[in-house]
Amino acid sequence: MIIISAILICLIGLGIIGYYVEKDKAAEENNSKTEEKVDQVVEEEKLILDIDKFDIDKIEGYTPGEDLANNNGQVEGDENIIVGGMTLPYSIPNKNMEIISIGQYYGKFIEDGSDVNKDNVLAIIVKNTSEEVIDYGEIKMRIRGKSDIIKYKITNLKPGACALVMESSGKVEFNSEDNYIYLSSTNEMISDLSTMNDKISIKTEDKKISIENLSDKNLNTVYVYYKTISPGNCYLGGITYRAKLEKVESGKTVSTNTIHFSYTNSEILKVESIKE
Repeated sequence: MIIISAILICLIGLGIIGYYVEKDKAAEENNSKTEEKVDQVVEEEKLILDIDKFDIDKIEGYTPGEDLANNNGQVEGDENIIVGGMTLPYSIPNKNMEIISIGQYYGKFIEDGSDVNKDNVLAIIVKNTSEEVIDYGEIKMRIRGKSDIIKYKITNLKPGACALVMESSGKVEFNSEDNYIYLSSTNEMISDLSTMNDKISIKTEDKKISIENLSDKNLNTVYVYYKTISPGNCYLGGITYRAKLEKVESGKTVSTNTIHFSYTNSEILKVESIKE
């Protein structure tokens, strides 16, 4: 009985490495050490985002609004389409963002890291049209005849890249009869994203992330930020996850097992060291 109890206590101790969701402080509640057991799996081909091969038809769980409308949303004599009263692509003035599609998403709702299955979530595909990184952006819309604000949040979006961004609450459904009105947007731009290549070496295996400190100084706490890639060469979600690694001392290697990272479909975008 003593042995069984000890095993149960160890299993309960396994937790979730916190994820980073649009600078949401609530995500910090799950920031704890983990040693989650990961089963050995057959190595699969790793997805690499290629912005020149974007294919909306291959984005998992997404159906464009024009495919759900009776008239296909086509603007006669033009390559543009109309979905929910908006002509797409819709370029947001002075914000380096372009809405290239509006539609519905079926699958795991990942904007809050919950992975709760949803049958229909209003979603948009946003493209970064600048030569800088959208560190954080928001797009606000509403449905004609309703006052509720629909909000989309985008983080760490590279130049030229697209992201399928779900409505942030996960409660608004796509309806082909709705008309959408653009309200406002904000964006915070940075020149690039640092992965600290001069100080660390990163290795990944399945859900495991390992960091070797190559420098002669202790790095204390290190955060690794990553996004999920869809086969359509698009990021899945505006969310950026993060894994926390502590006590990354000089010359040492620290590893952590995560919930959301995957060797086959995750891209590490940023690494930062913080003194805590």
